Amino acid sequence: MRFSTAIAKYAAWKRVRGVRFARAAGALKALLGSAGDGPLKNVTPKQISTYLNGSRMSPYTWWREYQVIRCFFQFWVSRNKLPRLPMPPPQAVLPPPFRPYIFSRVELIRLLLAIERTPVIDPMTMRTFLLFIYGTGARVYEAISLRVSDINFPNKLVSLRRPDGGQRRVLPISRTLRNTLDLYVQSSATLRKGTDLVFLTNSSKRLSYCTLRYNFVRMCARARIRQEHGHSPTPGIYDLRHTFAVHVMEAWVRQGKDLRQMLPVLSGYMGHAIMTSTERYLRLVPERFVKPLSTLQSSA
Repeated sequence: MRFSTAIAKYAAWKRVRGVRFARAAGALKALLGSAGDGPLKNVTPKQISTYLNGSRMSPYTWWREYQVIRCFFQFWVSRNKLPRLPMPPPQAVLPPPFRPYIFSRVELIRLLLAIERTPVIDPMTMRTFLLFIYGTGARVYEAISLRVSDINFPNKLVSLRRPDGGQRRVLPISRTLRNTLDLYVQSSATLRKGTDLVFLTNSSKRLSYCTLRYNFVRMCARARIRQEHGHSPTPGIYDLRHTFAVHVMEAWVRQGKDLRQMLPVLSGYMGHAIMTSTERYLRLVPERFVKPLSTLQSSA
């Protein structure tokens, strides 16, 4: 069995079981491009190591892709298609803990004020795009793929598409975000020229992640927003999704709600496949300890 055939069969096996596999499939295809499409049994630990160590990945990404590749080969070993696991030794240094940049509300205002006109993206497009991610916690590719037909303005609902064409996620949105989207859709109608995409460049083309990332980094620099951790001196556009989650949980704490009971709601809203992905935000909400600590102090 050839390497490419093994990847296609493994991806199909995953998707039939409801697993989102776009990112993992991308890692395996990148390894395929590095190692070549020979017989699966001929893939060596050296080829895998060359791919992992030659891509200038962050420690977190290195470990994530190492686990993806290891699970792939374990799958075929368990089915007697490989005599042994062709994995190199793991790195001695563990990946850093999950630590996104959480924007304060003041920083969000400074960020929006730092938007400038560019030859590619209109300021209103960038502003609406960022407000959409912060207001829904959507992934960047979900926002890029958003279509006018996906927005139910009367009922304040949006339908987010998956890249593999799977079941969509329907989210309620606030009245403010609905009005912001409505204003943008009407004002940018001339850009659409037959396409149904919501967010477009000045030349009526689909937005690209690279363009968004480049402009976002420039905005952070102009707004003087920097982070002390991470491989980049400025936060990333995905940090707006993390900020949404933390701000929602902080609001629940102020309202006196039990975060453990509300986690499944947030998990479903953000489209997490496992609850662990949502639970990692708990340690970013120190306010949740205020009430228990106050109870302990009063009883002491």
